Amino acid sequence: MKKINVLFIFIIIGLFNASCQTKKVDEEENNIDYKGIYETLFKEERYNELYEHLQEWEEKEANNPEMYIAYFNYYIFRERFSGISIDNEMKGDKTAIQINDPETGEIVGYINESVQYKNNDIIIAVEYLDKGLNIAPNRLDMHFGKIHILNEVGYYDDAGNELFKTLEISNEINNNWLWANNEMLENGEIFLLNNINDYYGFWLNANEEKALEQVKKCTEKQIELYPNSIYAYNILAIYYSIKNQPQETLKYFLLAETINPNDCIVLLNIGRSYLNMGNSQKAEEYLLKVINIGNQQEKETAEYYLNQLK
Repeated sequence: MKKINVLFIFIIIGLFNASCQTKKVDEEENNIDYKGIYETLFKEERYNELYEHLQEWEEKEANNPEMYIAYFNYYIFRERFSGISIDNEMKGDKTAIQINDPETGEIVGYINESVQYKNNDIIIAVEYLDKGLNIAPNRLDMHFGKIHILNEVGYYDDAGNELFKTLEISNEINNNWLWANNEMLENGEIFLLNNINDYYGFWLNANEEKALEQVKKCTEKQIELYPNSIYAYNILAIYYSIKNQPQETLKYFLLAETINPNDCIVLLNIGRSYLNMGNSQKAEEYLLKVINIGNQQEKETAEYYLNQLK
């Protein structure tokens, strides 16, 4: 009996040691800094190792939004390259080289440098962001990342649809947005509405009809959900100005004025609209308002347009 007891004790000890070893391995796996490893590999552009790491990370933390962002960045950056094109207009960050006619000296084109991506990589990258957004639809950084890359590659309809959806989600979640590492954004509504102006500016300057239509679609949705957001009225008015619809242009500038009667940018835009429509009396009325309440630069601009009435 004693031998059996001793053997039984040894078995229990063996099982206990095995259990401890398993627990130790589990703890080590749980303590792996997957995001830290990703950031190191990404920074050093060790993309082959990074892909293997992402597969392991996905297996261990399938519900971690940071992992899907990491996949997105991997596909965006792994094979992107700089390209040079000759165009009729200056693009990008205005560092283009002018091409001049050797005889007349007139500008005949520009050499533009731009970052280019492989189309299939963009598609896969966006699919990973969508997976992450299915898990964490209130991660504003992921929505912004998606809109940005879709604009970069000219998928304006998709970018506009994403901004439209982001505005709807913001309204649904009462603007309680999260950012990187699931940190809560302070003043989520202000942060959202201030930053999407960059997208409107991009579309307005893209010089493409599809891009321009995203301005109308999204500003109309913004006005519906955030009727006190003065920027949306201003931008929609600019859209109608580009479309050569002066009555609609003036309509939205005047709506902006009802939100803030002392916004000198709006007042200047109203004055200019009346000036372009040939209504000198109303143009003078609004430009004089700017003279009375504007800063120095605004006053100088108003005086410039007033001089055109003389």
